[in-house]
Amino acid sequence: MTIGIDGSILSASADYPLHRLGWKSFQDLCVSVAEECLRRPVQNFLPSADAGRDGAFVGKWDGDDPASGESTIQCKFTSKEGLNLSLSMLSDELPKAAKLAAKGLAHDYIILTNHPVTGASDLAIREAFQKEGVGRCRIFGSDWISRQIKTSPRLRMMAPRLYGMGDLTELIDARAYEQAQLILSAMGNDLERLVVTDAHRRSVRAISEHNLVLLLGAPAAGKSTIGASVAIGAADIWQSNTIRATSPEDVQRHLDPKGSQFFWIDDAWGNTQYQQQTAERWNQVFPLMQGAMRRDTRFLITSRDYIWHAAQRDLKLSAIPTLRQSQVIINVQELSTAEKAQMLYNHLKMGDQPAEFRAAVKDLLPTLAERKDFLPETARRFGSRFFADGLKTDAASVEKFFAKPQDFLFDTVVSLSIDCRAAIATVFLNGGTARSPVSSENIAAGATAFGAEPGAVRAQLEALDGSLLLLAQDKAGGFWTYKHPTVSDAFAKYLASKPELVEIYLRGAKPYSVIYEVVCAGISIKGAPLVIPDTLVNMLVEKIAGIDKGFLRTFVTYRGNRTFTEAVIERRPDLMSGLSSFVTPIKDDPDSQLLARLHALGLLDEETRANFAAAVIDAIADSADSSIFEESGLKSVLNTDELTIARQTAKTEVLDKVGNHVARLKVEWDKEYPPEDYFYDLEKAVKKIAEDVSINDTAALAALGKAVQIAVASMEEDYEPASSTSAPVSSSTPRSSGLAALFRDVDE
Repeated sequence: MTIGIDGSILSASADYPLHRLGWKSFQDLCVSVAEECLRRPVQNFLPSADAGRDGAFVGKWDGDDPASGESTIQCKFTSKEGLNLSLSMLSDELPKAAKLAAKGLAHDYIILTNHPVTGASDLAIREAFQKEGVGRCRIFGSDWISRQIKTSPRLRMMAPRLYGMGDLTELIDARAYEQAQLILSAMGNDLERLVVTDAHRRSVRAISEHNLVLLLGAPAAGKSTIGASVAIGAADIWQSNTIRATSPEDVQRHLDPKGSQFFWIDDAWGNTQYQQQTAERWNQVFPLMQGAMRRDTRFLITSRDYIWHAAQRDLKLSAIPTLRQSQVIINVQELSTAEKAQMLYNHLKMGDQPAEFRAAVKDLLPTLAERKDFLPETARRFGSRFFADGLKTDAASVEKFFAKPQDFLFDTVVSLSIDCRAAIATVFLNGGTARSPVSSENIAAGATAFGAEPGAVRAQLEALDGSLLLLAQDKAGGFWTYKHPTVSDAFAKYLASKPELVEIYLRGAKPYSVIYEVVCAGISIKGAPLVIPDTLVNMLVEKIAGIDKGFLRTFVTYRGNRTFTEAVIERRPDLMSGLSSFVTPIKDDPDSQLLARLHALGLLDEETRANFAAAVIDAIADSADSSIFEESGLKSVLNTDELTIARQTAKTEVLDKVGNHVARLKVEWDKEYPPEDYFYDLEKAVKKIAEDVSINDTAALAALGKAVQIAVASMEEDYEPASSTSAPVSSSTPRSSGLAALFRDVDE
């Protein structure tokens, strides 16, 4: 071990693989080190002679430090592990340093490098640069940077690829390490290839400010990877007890009244299609989550954008208003070219494509990064021989690969051997997760579907690990799942293209898997391509008639046609037992949605219909319930006379008495609930009623606004907002180098 002039350790055991980062990612790491460890935010970028590979940054820093003033940070990267830095490697930088010094830009000259630095080299380099006129020269090598990574959780959160590349046992404590390993097992090696995008930075800001972030985006946009990085960062920087929850029951079961937890909830309302079955249960747990956030428990939730849009009508967002305030939308069209280019670089550089392939496509990469239809998941597949093996490297073939990723994935599934398809079927038939080791019963179901041998299916599960499937871990042990949810999309599409397989699927799948994957003939749900024809309705009824009433009710409401509904009600008459009374708002009562569906199918008796109409009118008067004015399906249940009475009631009991409803709700207020959000549902309901009953009733809306303003002002005196601890987000603004320069070493 060598001690430098300033007391720093110059040579030690450098065990962090900085050489694997790639030169551009190392530059980005240097920016974070400068800001977080050296307290030097970067203002400007200085391109180097080799087009940016060893770029430099400048900025002006104030304070009592002798180096305050104009300073320069020089980055020196190598992809060769263990290659010591020498003065000769920096010879091109000496004349540039002299020019910077002459301009007053090098009072402080810092060299950040992933080379190891010996004491002799350190001394020689300092003397050479200071002779050129720089005020003070300091060299920080791979050992020093590795120590900063190990001692600074803020730095690690600013550069989350570090979590995927380093030894987590040296970064976080044993409890957090165990939880982090479970998270990483669900991501494979994706985290070490993560690019910190604007969406990632906004996610960190949102969860710091609100203790909750809802991450929305299209399939394959990178939501889960961001979720994983923020989850591990939470375990690191906040020392949170980190839990990956898969259901509202998971959240409720693991909530600690002491707080300081972090919940990562991926695909909360369905992974490929909206699952109405979950909405009612989430509504029950939302108030618990709202209270937990006041005790520094944080929630990161992801969802496909179209699933979130479908879920909003069923979710009681008034119980957790932060969901409306903390949304981060990943729009792949808004990914910057530099972000897309870095994704391509990382996946190719750290993928398993041979150097020959990378060299052949190298010149095409800048153009690919400019594509509007670029998807992060497509970049991952492009770097994998499993998906892109045999892909021609001419421009037309490569561009088609990016233009039609779903087609390529579907073709990949179709071209698999029967043993591979049976392995995927084993996961599919079990609702997307199959416990490992997979039972003989579950293996047999997948094998039977494709005429494969059980032993061969087991072998292919392992063969597909990391490509189409993934062996992940949770607290109960290992389980097989999809590497990416789009695999489920492609396999379901494949099954739907083979009618004979639909019957095999019904025979082999578990009941609770079936209700999430299929629809009856004539019903369309985005993400649900498996359609059950009327000829197989009896088989479907036989399969799912015994499941929980709530799940079956939701299936009938949203996925069943008349043929199925008649048959299943005959088997399960208890489905009708909840149609005599309703909770408010009535639109949130799942029995009211079932009633409306039965009415639309012509299966609702007159007595039940009339009782519902009376309940609707009472709810309008008592609680300003606007359900029938918001949902046409519910409104259609009322006849003309009943609808007239409902509108008259809304006018006299709601619009003319808005102050009474504000006062009623204020009495029910919990002081832990944000006052400014508390009357959101009432304001929305009154607006809907006014639109339907009185097109231009500005007086009622004005009276409501005034009453709410007065109530909120009074409630603010008793309200204490939840505390939150901010997470680090870079404020530096270095300019990116050119795309061609970025890819220069992708084939090395």
